[in-house]
Amino acid sequence: MRIKIGTRGSKLALWQANLVQSILSQYGIEAELVIVSTYGDTNQVVPLYAMGATGIFTKALDEALLNDAVDIAVHSAKDMPSQLAQGLAAFAYLQREDPRDVLLATTDEVQLDNFARQLVIGTSSVRRQALMRHYFPHVTLKDIRGNVDTRIQKMEAGDYDGIILARAGVKRMGLERYIVQKFNTSSFTPAIGQGAIAVVGRADDKRQEKIREALDHAPTHVALKAERAFLRQLNGGCSVPAFGLATVVHNQMHMVAGMFDQNSHALLRYEADAPLEEAESLGTQLADKVLTKVSS
Repeated sequence: MRIKIGTRGSKLALWQANLVQSILSQYGIEAELVIVSTYGDTNQVVPLYAMGATGIFTKALDEALLNDAVDIAVHSAKDMPSQLAQGLAAFAYLQREDPRDVLLATTDEVQLDNFARQLVIGTSSVRRQALMRHYFPHVTLKDIRGNVDTRIQKMEAGDYDGIILARAGVKRMGLERYIVQKFNTSSFTPAIGQGAIAVVGRADDKRQEKIREALDHAPTHVALKAERAFLRQLNGGCSVPAFGLATVVHNQMHMVAGMFDQNSHALLRYEADAPLEEAESLGTQLADKVLTKVSS
């Protein structure tokens, strides 16, 4: 079987697509990479939350799938909108990497608990900005765009004292030497899907089963079912400061999820457990708790 893999052209996206290609080759599936430029890639100036659209990193790849230009698309799961385009399905998730956020800096003297120094920290994520303002209100936040290498270059140029990124991407790029702090997931809860690589294809593609067998990590998949159900119920995207992390322990799932209410300036976080077969229901229930609190 031969297929075409759609991917963005950044180093991290290509790393992820090459990993998928390598695994598929071990299962006798030949694949070539097709680079697709997305709106989020071509616009490196406007902050993500200000773009006013969902799927800014995925829509062009969705169109390539629906037009049969590619057979599967590889995404960072956290970039996917809560609702996929009609006719598409996320049918495989690779084993999740460490989902934590990390602070990067050129010196370990950059510490967020240092109240004596006026730190400038770069992030364009509304979730990270909300959590930073909640836990570290003395820190100055500044928008930053670009791929991982570009952001680090801006930091090294002195535009920022530090930047916040997902540890998974930092590790995959071999840049862990810049990490000066790892955030605890119980307080600095990551974005939905953070650390996981998703494979999306056409829902009616008969080849899905063989590809799924090669790539899918069952515990990650069921965790993402819960997390994405939470985001879907919130109707969330890049402009919503939502977060959530589901973990599998034996036949049970534990999930912590919530959002920052921009009206009341309250940090809403809930957690619960459920059997694995109730993963989506768990995510929906936690979202309902958040929505009830926001509307009260």
